[in-house]
Amino acid sequence: MASAENTQPVLTPEARRAKRMSIICLLLMVLGSIGLDQISKTHAQKSLMVWSDPKDLAGYQGQRFPLWSSNVVAEQTGEEQSFVSIGTNYVRNLGAAWGALASLPNGVRVPFFYFVTFLAVVIILMYMRSTPVHHRLAIFALALILSGAVGNFIDRFRFGYVIDWIDVRWSVLGWRYDFPNFNIADSSISVGVALLLVDMAFFERGRAERNVRAATATTA
Repeated sequence: MASAENTQPVLTPEARRAKRMSIICLLLMVLGSIGLDQISKTHAQKSLMVWSDPKDLAGYQGQRFPLWSSNVVAEQTGEEQSFVSIGTNYVRNLGAAWGALASLPNGVRVPFFYFVTFLAVVIILMYMRSTPVHHRLAIFALALILSGAVGNFIDRFRFGYVIDWIDVRWSVLGWRYDFPNFNIADSSISVGVALLLVDMAFFERGRAERNVRAATATTA
């Protein structure tokens, strides 16, 4: 007798329609996230880039525009007072997170990131396809990661670098740090990974226990 895990349930017409609607909603979410990411980067390039070398991608100058600070005086004067600051700032990231691998030659760096992105997208799509529809949090997290990966890949394909524009800085208890600039695609990936960890930590165990109980009830 086949186990409960290997038995594919027969979907009713209502369930099939619900599955199609879920796929459409996920597709719209991914496209919307990518579109928002690209629009924000285009705006940052037009409004925050001051100068760009016509040949050298690393030759550019951007400007920072402050949006909010918990202590404007401390941020501007550099006094030893606590503050958190959020602004916009045009930065070109030739590498990965925190600028890793940015110093690689173009002939190595560009194909490497193309390959890594392609591999990541294939793996994400495989996981999304094999994840049951009712695992909503996991699918939502994977869709966020997918949209972020594609958003940054579009930058690398168009420009050879990724545009980062969100600037966060803080000084807390004497620890002053300028967080590496990031963008909406990076945020999507980070939130997606966090939600995926939450799903694995808090929901996956319960699903596994229910599968065991269902298998036991079927074979009893």
